[in-house]
Amino acid sequence: MKKILVFGLALLSMNIFAQHEEHETSTKDGHHQSEEVHHGKHKLAFYSGFTHVPSAFYEHETHEQSTGKWVPTIGLDYYYTLNKKWDLGFIGDAELDQYYIRTSEEDELERANVIVLAAVTKFKATKRIGIFAGPGFETEFKKEESKSFFVFKAGIEYEVEIENGWELTPVFSYDFKEEYSSYAFGISIGKRF
Repeated sequence: MKKILVFGLALLSMNIFAQHEEHETSTKDGHHQSEEVHHGKHKLAFYSGFTHVPSAFYEHETHEQSTGKWVPTIGLDYYYTLNKKWDLGFIGDAELDQYYIRTSEEDELERANVIVLAAVTKFKATKRIGIFAGPGFETEFKKEESKSFFVFKAGIEYEVEIENGWELTPVFSYDFKEEYSSYAFGISIGKRF
């Protein structure tokens, strides 16, 4: 609960200190008006954060001893802007750790360097707040016998414009998976072009 509160406070403080890139134009009657500078319909972003897997445990533990694991995560996001309210995107995350989960058949399943890929739609509730969701799958990187799972990814993000099309975006996401679920906190730095 503390982490959610800290995340909310971070979003609030970014809203207070966020900068808008605007420039003034003159109308025919000499009045000045501000208009936003748009930097293109594409956005490419690098993501870094931590994913919490509540059902994960390490080999030397048992499932009963575990309270879940925080796994370092990196990723790459791409979005294409359709209009002021909607984006289409692709999210790719890599969890950089090895852990075990208990499946619905009560088997222990090893997960190592998990890759989650999802195609999402993002609704911009406000200029800065975006809510995204979409289907995808999870697999493991460079493992001969890897079990893949269906994933439904959902989340919320808060875009802070820096300048020249650059953005800093805190992100919270939740992955609903076939055998287990996870949630992630992180930040991405992206460029619109």
